[in-house]
Amino acid sequence: MTARRFVLLGAVAVLLVSASLAAVAVGPAAAAPPPEAVCGVCGDGLADAAEDAGVPLTVEYGAATISVREDGSGRWHARVRVDDRAADRLAANATLRERVVRASLDRRSVVDDPRNLHTEVANDTLVVTFTQPGVAHRSLGGVVLVDLLDPRARRAGLALEADRLRIEGPNGTVVSRAPPGATVEDGAAVWRPTDEQPGLGSDTRLAFAPTDGPGSRALTTAGFVAFGVSLAEPGALALGVAPAVLLGSLLLALRRWGGELPAVDPSPLGKGIAGGGAAVAVLAGAALAGPVLLDAAVAETVATFAALYALVAGGAIALDRPSARAALAYTLGASTLVAVAASTVSLVAVQTALLSVPAALWFPLGRARERDRTVSAPVAVALLASPFGAAVLYAPSASPLWGVLLSAFTTVPWTAATVAFGFPLYLLGRGLGDDAGSVDGSERTSGASAG
Repeated sequence: MTARRFVLLGAVAVLLVSASLAAVAVGPAAAAPPPEAVCGVCGDGLADAAEDAGVPLTVEYGAATISVREDGSGRWHARVRVDDRAADRLAANATLRERVVRASLDRRSVVDDPRNLHTEVANDTLVVTFTQPGVAHRSLGGVVLVDLLDPRARRAGLALEADRLRIEGPNGTVVSRAPPGATVEDGAAVWRPTDEQPGLGSDTRLAFAPTDGPGSRALTTAGFVAFGVSLAEPGALALGVAPAVLLGSLLLALRRWGGELPAVDPSPLGKGIAGGGAAVAVLAGAALAGPVLLDAAVAETVATFAALYALVAGGAIALDRPSARAALAYTLGASTLVAVAASTVSLVAVQTALLSVPAALWFPLGRARERDRTVSAPVAVALLASPFGAAVLYAPSASPLWGVLLSAFTTVPWTAATVAFGFPLYLLGRGLGDDAGSVDGSERTSGASAG
């Protein structure tokens, strides 16, 4: 092996091991703020506030319904059964009752601006109603996203602190995305604590749409992705710095010494990638439909990436030595098809599809090599920019310093995986023949572009 080839292959190896080396130097994340109760008057918050006001109180049962309105506000209707003595005292003193309720909402609750607050006691049950603005917003196709529950829009987690929580959308809407910890009942999302699921769970994203069906689910997923992008702060882009430097180094090495890479037989390589990817996609998809062998998010991630990987490799063989431009068009078309299909499945699936596009782009890069700058140059730029797009999907909010450290666990491993799976596609594109350099019947011989 020549020294140049050793350097080139070493650059790939550096990308593959950089994540583990960087992770050793990074400590655990700082502790998150304590969770906030969705129903601040349904549990311990009410009992603590009442005790501070000199009213010993026991909550026997607490339930709340949040009605999301067209203007994005939410109307809380909580019913809390308390012990007889506390009920009598609260019923007899409206001022005390309202003071206790407001104090309970101030104790680590999601409510920070209760409007039109009304309280009463009926049959030993404290009834509380109020309105909170800014609970949700309308997105693509009339889909309503519940911002209150979206973990990306919050600094603290969520606590149930209720025996039953029901969230319903505006009139005429249905649930188009329900969190795993909730059940859908009569067009609303409902949570009930159990031994297996005592709280809301880590995934709490909820949405409502005018109609049910694949189209509404796709619009809902696209809306969640767009909302995450809108939350991105400039500091989050720091997650892309280290991966971009590593990718840039590899692209420069390919530009300088790419011609020394060993030739490969494209037929077995393409069939191996396409067949292996298709088999993995089918197995991961079966895991979703059958017995629980994999976590749903893991199965969706594996199935989505494997499907795109197989589709690109299969097209490389079926198209019979496509030009660089045809290879790029096919890759982008396949990526779009997989992303659209994934959007009807879940947010995890569509994010995986988006994060898989850079790996797929190595195929047209290999077809272009240094011969077609109209393809290799924009693809190289897209690859260099991709870590910053991944940074927005991974962590919309992060300080610059924390972003650099966090990249060791997020965008650096993602970049290593992108290169590990993309490089075989590069070799496949490169090995399909010299027709890759032909553009409009003529061959470009300029070596000014990457790869």
